[in-house]
Formats: sequence, structure tokens, C-alpha cells
Amino acid sequence: MNSFAKELKLIADGLLIQQADEKIDSKPNYTDSDFLNIILIFQLALMDKMYDLQLREQMNEEDMTNMARNCGQELRKFIKTYTNLDTVELVNNYRQDYSQ
Repeated sequence: MNSFAKELKLIADGLLIQQADEKIDSKPNYTDSDFLNIILIFQLALMDKMYDLQLREQMNEEDMTNMARNCGQELRKFIKTYTNLDTVELVNNYRQDYSQ
């Protein structure tokens, strides 16, 4: 599976350089679609690292599933709390935008 490591490094470097060059009060003005893309990338990386932990801990399948579900629910709650955006709604809107 492609990890897109080079592309992720380019994006991260570009964002850090942009942030360093911008004024303190500037912001990137991400759209909801942009934000969802960022969340999806983060969530995939988080799940990858969580799976590594689960294997090291020799967790059974039921515990692994519960841990993944809890992680997703906590991430959704965190995003809702600090942005007032519901990730389920973002995904549904994304699907509607691209199914037309």
C-alpha cells in the first residue's frame, strides 16, 4: 500500500514554511472539504499506529474492534467540541457533492 510519505512530507513542509512566513493573525481558511481531507489523512495514520499497538499488546479481535470504534467516536466528539463540525455530516456532504 502506498503511504504517500513523500507527498505528506511536501505538504507538511509547505504548511510549516507558509505558517512561518505569514503574519501572526493569518489563517489558511480551509473549506469543510479541505478539513475533511485533513481529518481522513490523520485518522488513517492514527488507525495505522493504533493497529501496531494492538498487535504489540496481542489484543483479541473484539477488543481491537472496540478500541477502534471508541477512537473514532472520541475523535468525532473532539472535532465537534472544538469546531462545531460533525464529521458524519461532513462525510455525507462530501458524498453528495461527488455523486452529482
